[in-house]
Amino acid sequence: QDVNLCRTYARLLPSAMAEAKPDTESRKIPALSFAAYGGSPSRASPLHAFGASPITMTQRDLQSLPDFFDLPESIYGAAMMAVVRSSQTYRKTVHGVTSCVFVGLGINIFTQFYVLYCTKLYICAPAIHAIRELYAHYHQEVFIDGVFSHDAWENFDHAESLCQVPLSQPMFFMAILTIWTATCWVDLSESFRYLLFWCNLRQPEHSHATEVDFCDGNVLTTAASRRTKISIVVFVLVPKVMIAMYLWLLGARWLTATTGFQDLILNAVALAFITELDELIYAVVVPEDIQGLVRMYKITRQCCDSPLPIPGALKDVESFQTISNNRDKKFRMRIAWMLGVMFIVFALPVVYMYRLQHVLPNYHWDVHAPCQARIADLIAE
Repeated sequence: QDVNLCRTYARLLPSAMAEAKPDTESRKIPALSFAAYGGSPSRASPLHAFGASPITMTQRDLQSLPDFFDLPESIYGAAMMAVVRSSQTYRKTVHGVTSCVFVGLGINIFTQFYVLYCTKLYICAPAIHAIRELYAHYHQEVFIDGVFSHDAWENFDHAESLCQVPLSQPMFFMAILTIWTATCWVDLSESFRYLLFWCNLRQPEHSHATEVDFCDGNVLTTAASRRTKISIVVFVLVPKVMIAMYLWLLGARWLTATTGFQDLILNAVALAFITELDELIYAVVVPEDIQGLVRMYKITRQCCDSPLPIPGALKDVESFQTISNNRDKKFRMRIAWMLGVMFIVFALPVVYMYRLQHVLPNYHWDVHAPCQARIADLIAE
C-alpha cells in the first residue's frame, strides 16, 4: 500500500508541474509538497527506495492504535463481558452465567476490602504503635533539655532499630514509595481508561440492547445503552478505583511504619499481591470457554482523528499540511500527558512524606544525621 501510494504520487507530480504556470510560486510547489511532511525533493528518492513516504508516516502517526480495546483478563473484564452479553438476549442460561460472574466479582471485591481491613487492623496499627514508641524513647533518652546528646546516642539501646526506620533514610524510602505509587497508578489509570471508553460509546439507535460488530473473530462493542454503562461503572469500575486508591494510602502508611529495610521490600511485594487478587479469582472461578469470550469481546475506540486523504494532485498539499498539524497537536498532548504522569508519580511520594503521613505526626527529621554517622562507623569497621 505504501509503495503504490508513493508511485501514484510520483506519477501525478510531473503532470501537475507541466500544467503549472512558469512563475516563481509554481516552481516552489514541488518543494512544498515534500517539505510539508518533513522531507525535500532531494530526500524523495531514499524514502521511495525504502517503500515509505512522509505522507504514509504521518498517517501511521495519527492511526497508531487499533480500532478496538481489549477487556482486562480479570474478573472485572469478565463482568464487563457478561453485562454486554446479557443486554443482547433474554436467555436464562446467559443470565445465569452473568449471575455467576457477578458472584465472583462480589467475592473479589469483598476479599480485597477484607484483606485491606485486616492489614490495617492486625498489621499496620501495631507497627505504627511500635514505631511511635521507638521514636518517643529516642527523644526521651537522647535529647537532654531539647538538645541532642552524642553520649546519650552512643548509649541508646535502640539505635540499631531506629536506624532501620524508613524515614531515617528519606531518599531510599522515597524510591520505594515511588515504585509503589507507580504500581497503583497502573491499576488506577486502567480503570479511568475503561471509564472513558465506556462513557464515549454512542447510544443505540433503535433499541436498548448493546450493539456489536463482528470482525476477524472478535466481537466489537460499538454502542451501549445508559443502563449498560451505569451497570459497568457502578458495579465494576467504581469499586476498582476505590480499592486502588485505598490500597495506595494503606500501603504507604504500612511502608512508613515498617521497622526494617528488609521488611520494607517484602511488604511492598506483599502489597502488590493484593492488586493481583482479581486475576487470581478470575483464573480460579471463570471457566476456560468464558475466558475465551472475554478475550473475544472488545470496546470500539471512538476515534477523533480525521482520516488522511489519498493524494490526487498537488492541490492536496494544504490538506496534508492540516493533517500534519493535527499529528503535531496530538503528539504535544501525548508529551504533556507523559510529563504529567511523571510529575504525579514522583511528586505524590514527596507530598505524602512531608505533608500527609501521620505515622509519626511530630517527626522532626532528626534521625537521618546520627544514623548516617553510625552507618559510616559500621562501614569503616
